[in-house]
Amino acid sequence: MHIPNITTGNKIEVVPHDIVLGVNGDSAQFGLLGEVHGRKIALDLNHTHTLSLFGVQGGGKSYTLGSVVEMATKSIPSINTLHKELASVIFHYSATQDYKPEFTSMIAPNDDVTQLAKLKEVYGAEPASLDDVVLLAPEDKLNERRAEYPGIQVHPLKFCSSELQAGHWKFLMGAIGNQAAYIRQLGNIMRKNRNNLSIQAIRDGIQNSSLSDSLKDLADMRLDFAEQYIDDQLNVGSLIRPGRMIVVDVRDEFIEKDEALGLFVVLLQIFSEAKYQGQSFNKLIVFDECHKYIDSPDLVKGLVETVREMRHKGTSVMIASQDPPSVPVELIQLSSQIILHKFNAPDWLKHIQKACIGLKSLTPEKLGALKPGEAYIWSSKASDNAFVSDAMKIQCRPRVTKHGGDTLTAV
Repeated sequence: MHIPNITTGNKIEVVPHDIVLGVNGDSAQFGLLGEVHGRKIALDLNHTHTLSLFGVQGGGKSYTLGSVVEMATKSIPSINTLHKELASVIFHYSATQDYKPEFTSMIAPNDDVTQLAKLKEVYGAEPASLDDVVLLAPEDKLNERRAEYPGIQVHPLKFCSSELQAGHWKFLMGAIGNQAAYIRQLGNIMRKNRNNLSIQAIRDGIQNSSLSDSLKDLADMRLDFAEQYIDDQLNVGSLIRPGRMIVVDVRDEFIEKDEALGLFVVLLQIFSEAKYQGQSFNKLIVFDECHKYIDSPDLVKGLVETVREMRHKGTSVMIASQDPPSVPVELIQLSSQIILHKFNAPDWLKHIQKACIGLKSLTPEKLGALKPGEAYIWSSKASDNAFVSDAMKIQCRPRVTKHGGDTLTAV
């Protein structure tokens, strides 16, 4: 059994484990994902990773997502060895009000008797809750969300002008990939004002430009679109810190999916650069049910570039979806780990196999036979090469925090 020899000022328990995914040797910090034939499987939480997580509703996908988030965000006896907690962020979008984010339930401990018995018996662990959870919501929805989540701090989803770079403004104006002359002129105005990029400076630049009145109106309209997300009294980057989970809850019938993805990309970039008390720290950022908003080719290109950069910024990214064919292959290709829960459609598997040669021996029959809580996992690095050369079946562990979905899994 691999047990790293770590000595630190604080006595942190080194949780027994047999295999680590994400590194070739051992890891200074990690959390238990599950087991196979009595061997404990851990996920490295020290380096940055890009994880893809797929499966039908009810197969255990969101349950596993919660397992990864809880062990990255909080030190949990018998489940992880965590010297430095990560911050975690979950992006959630829905054009309807009834599809709530599942992860707000993590402020409560797991209370499912069957799951708790297995958690204790197999892992020696007790239930726990996340202590520091914050929710970001569009300004129009603040009162609704505060009433819905009385136990959670709710903040407006707004940015301070000084946090934003020119590329962020383009995302917020819905102007990515748009080559119109007035958009290029907006770019020039922003370049001239790069040291003082504010709504007013850009508006003044538009009025003083050589654009025709009709194009000035178009440029102003784009700026109005961005302005609803600007509040110079706020600083969204200051909200992220180690040990905190932020749920970005964009449930709004007036926010289109491209606008939601633009917001998420800007947040991803701002959060990845954020420091806490002057210190850099690692983050885990989750695009939950990403098929609902990852659509526009122009935005996807920007997203792929951004996700690729994240490994240099101490930020792990997790993509979760129950509709793999609508997730671009170029995004799945960035995966350092792929976790597959149950699904039946052969074309789903073909789509994912295009992105990863390590899944070549998987068949629709194997995936269709998975029970709730079982998954196939492939990793680009692992202390046991079996997980690199092929996807291996594991039994995912029970959660310590409360699962917010309808399906009970990992039992």
